[in-house]
Amino acid sequence: MNWREYLKGLDRGLLALMAALAGLGLLTLFSASHGTSQADLWVKQGVFTLACTAMVALLASMDPTRIFKVSLGLYLGGLLLLLLVLVAGKKMGGATRWFEFKGIQFQPSELMKWLTLLFVAHRLGNRPADQVGIFDLITAAALVFLPMVLVLKQPDLGMALSFTPILALVPLIRGLKARWVVIGLLLFSLGSVLAWKKVLKPYQKQRVMTFLDPESDLQGKGYQIHQSKIAIGAGGVLGRGFTAGSQTQLNFLPVKTTDFVFAVWAEERGFVGVLIALSLFGALLLRILDTARKARSTEELYFCAGAAAIFALHILVNVGMVAGALPNKGMALPFFSYGRSSTLSFMLALGMVMAIRNRARVR
Repeated sequence: MNWREYLKGLDRGLLALMAALAGLGLLTLFSASHGTSQADLWVKQGVFTLACTAMVALLASMDPTRIFKVSLGLYLGGLLLLLLVLVAGKKMGGATRWFEFKGIQFQPSELMKWLTLLFVAHRLGNRPADQVGIFDLITAAALVFLPMVLVLKQPDLGMALSFTPILALVPLIRGLKARWVVIGLLLFSLGSVLAWKKVLKPYQKQRVMTFLDPESDLQGKGYQIHQSKIAIGAGGVLGRGFTAGSQTQLNFLPVKTTDFVFAVWAEERGFVGVLIALSLFGALLLRILDTARKARSTEELYFCAGAAAIFALHILVNVGMVAGALPNKGMALPFFSYGRSSTLSFMLALGMVMAIRNRARVR
């Protein structure tokens, strides 16, 4: 098979949105790392993004049913990696989340949420919805909670939360009835109480308290959110210009290439730039949901619906965090935040979406 045949599987609309968002992300990373010891960060991200695009082309040309058939093996392999990283992973900042080989780091939990979605979508989608029983739904929930527990052991609460959209497949199958909403709210409330008492670390509780009262510790726990809000406010309507943001260039803005990268964009491009970026993200979500509508099988529909939910969660949490509307919890912003593992996982997920759309197109 030659490259022309590979490229036939690419969805031009989705590819254009990916290219636009990746371009904005690289511009933002250039500005965020400008004049620092990591000035070549955007080059590394750009080269890796191009390499991932080749993987997307390969994946998009494949029959998604074949990928679903090996989803159990992929899921078990992902669980094994999560176990191994706890034993042999590199510890940084009090957490053990990464494998490192010759300076290259890989975070298996980034990929695992997509492998979990792949297997759960296959398990629930290989039979009609009216034949899916309560036991099947409980089993599916357990398949999601198992990797979440391993990720919490690292510890990484933000990453563990990124698995939760997969649970949205349950009401999608059974129908969103009033009793499901009530049960969900009760379970969420109970889980929140238990998490506060038994799961959250002291520093994680402090982040929540800082979110509720950010002015209480502006030089400590509230510093990041405070500086982020200053950067966003300084952007005004049209922004301060490329590499001209004072909060960014004077290094007041913390972790500006990862968690708070969107604050860099907001300071430089202003309210108009924020609208442009959010519109592109919205178009991306709509394209994924449109692929779900055209899917030829239930498992394909479930994967696309879950993928849209995971992307939406990352966008909502990251943008909400930098705006001070949500607690400070690190969650990568697709195509903007620097990171090989997150970039690879997001693009492979979109490659799977393209494969599903291509199968529907050639039906």
